[in-house]
Amino acid sequence: MTRAFFGPPQPGAVRGGARITVYLVPVVDGQLAAFDLKASDRQARWLPWTVMDFGASPYVAASELAEHWCQGAFSDLFPVDVISFDTPDGGWELAIIFRANLTVEPRPPANGSVSLMPPGGLDAIGPFAPADLERWLTPRPSAELPPRHGTGGAPLLF
Repeated sequence: MTRAFFGPPQPGAVRGGARITVYLVPVVDGQLAAFDLKASDRQARWLPWTVMDFGASPYVAASELAEHWCQGAFSDLFPVDVISFDTPDGGWELAIIFRANLTVEPRPPANGSVSLMPPGGLDAIGPFAPADLERWLTPRPSAELPPRHGTGGAPLLF
């Protein structure tokens, strides 16, 4: 096992290298908005994603994805997961996943369409298993404050 220390930034993918990415999970009325992209040589279903620039903010990268792919029509944007996996080129990817609650369905790209997929029975998309997608679609309960201690007053929050 080796530690994840990296060399200087590279202009593109390096065989056996590492990258940090940001993925966007667009959600419209509880349904996943997946993009079906068609190219001359292949067709695939994807979530918007990007390789982060060196030193960039993951939140800014997710915001830019939402602006570009979803026309900025989101009411909320928050991280839901961090996953690591091997890449097809023999490298390693650390993926930071953000959920964007959209106010309208995104417009389809010129080379594809948008599929709204309700929870339950989802297929894998890219490197993500159906269980991952289901988990990101499930609303999480609000965090509760810790119980009060002592004779009264609100807990101390730092």
